[in-house]
Amino acid sequence: MPDRNLRRFIQPPPVLEPTPTGCRPIRDGRLPTVETRQLETTTGFVIYDLPGAETYAGPARLGAKLAPGNATMLVRHQTYVFAVLGEKKSGATVGFKVDPEGGGEAISAAATELDDELAAGTLVVSPGLRLDNDKLSAFLARDPRSSIRNNDRDGISFENELVGLGAATAAAALTGGLDGKRVAIEGLDANGIGIARAIEAQGGAVGRVATAKGCVTGDFDAATLADAFMSAGPAGVEQLGEVGKPWEIWKGDVDALFVGSKPGAMSGEGANTLGSTPVIATSPAAISSKALAILRQNGTAAVADFVAAVGPTLSWWPEDGAGHDDVRAATVSTVERLMNDTVGHADGAFMAACYAAEEFLRSWQDELPFGRPLG
Repeated sequence: MPDRNLRRFIQPPPVLEPTPTGCRPIRDGRLPTVETRQLETTTGFVIYDLPGAETYAGPARLGAKLAPGNATMLVRHQTYVFAVLGEKKSGATVGFKVDPEGGGEAISAAATELDDELAAGTLVVSPGLRLDNDKLSAFLARDPRSSIRNNDRDGISFENELVGLGAATAAAALTGGLDGKRVAIEGLDANGIGIARAIEAQGGAVGRVATAKGCVTGDFDAATLADAFMSAGPAGVEQLGEVGKPWEIWKGDVDALFVGSKPGAMSGEGANTLGSTPVIATSPAAISSKALAILRQNGTAAVADFVAAVGPTLSWWPEDGAGHDDVRAATVSTVERLMNDTVGHADGAFMAACYAAEEFLRSWQDELPFGRPLG
C-alpha cells in the first residue's frame, strides 16, 4: 500500500451532472481520486488507483510531456480487470517524465527508489509508451510474474496472443460464432495480429484494417497482416491495397469491429457511423464515454476492454505447471463466463461488466474510484 503521506494531485471538480453512461458517480459532493507519488530521484510519478491493494500493476511510460491525469484510465482498466477476476489488486502506472534520450538514467534511478516495492512484488510494471523489455530491464529484473507472458508466439508475445483470443471469444458470443463472419480491426499492431489469427482460427476473415495512416478494405489473411505490421508498423496498411481515410473503418458493413489503437479510439462520430455492428474494445479505454452513450442509444452491443483483454492478466500468476494451452483455455472460459453474465443486460454488456466489477470493488473498498475505463 502506498504511503498515505504521498503528495496528491487533486483534479478540479467538473460540473457534477449525470452523464448518459452513468460513468461519473458523485460521492458526498467530492470526487474520489487516484493517489499520485512524485518520484524524488528523477522527474516522474507513480499512480496507485486503490488504497490497500495486495499488488499494484500496470504500464510504465516514457515522455517529456507525460501528465498524471492522462494515465488515469490506463490505471482504471487494470483495476477493473482485477475486479472481474475477483482479485484485491489495483491498477498502477509509472511515468518517466523525461526526454526519451535520457530515459535510461531515469529508469535506473526510479528502479532504485522503488526497490522495496519491486522486491516485495507489490508493484509490477510492463512496457508501455516508448518502452520495451530491454529499456525497462531494471524494473523487470525483480518482476515476480511468470515469464510465460513474454514468450514469443510467431512474432508476437503470448500476451498479444491472449488479447486476440479473448477478443475473438467475446465477438463469437455476440455474433453466434465467427465461422464465415467478416470483421474489421482498428489498429494494426501486435494485438491486432493476435486478433486476426484468432478470427482466422475460428473460420472468420478480416475485411478491413485501419491505423492513423489510413484504412484498407479487402480480404486479408493473418499472415499477410503480420508481414505488413512487422515490416512497417502502423504504416503497413500501405502495403495492403488502396488506402482510404482512417474513418472508413467505422463503416457498418462487417459482422464485428475490434477497436484498440489508443484510448478514445472510438469517438462519438465513429459510433454514430457504425450502425448495429458489435464493437469489441481491446485496449484500455478504447471506447470514449460519448461513443458508449451513442452505442447504447442505438442498441449497438459493446464489449468492455477489461473483459476482452483479460487474458494477459491470467498469464501473470498461472497455476503451477500451467503452459500455453492451459492459459489459453482459462482465457476462453473466463471471457465466455463474463459474456454469459453480461450479454442481454438491459444496460448493455459493457455497463453490465462495469456493474460486476464494481460489485466486487465494494466488497473491499469504502468508495468506488471515480470514472470507468472510458476514453
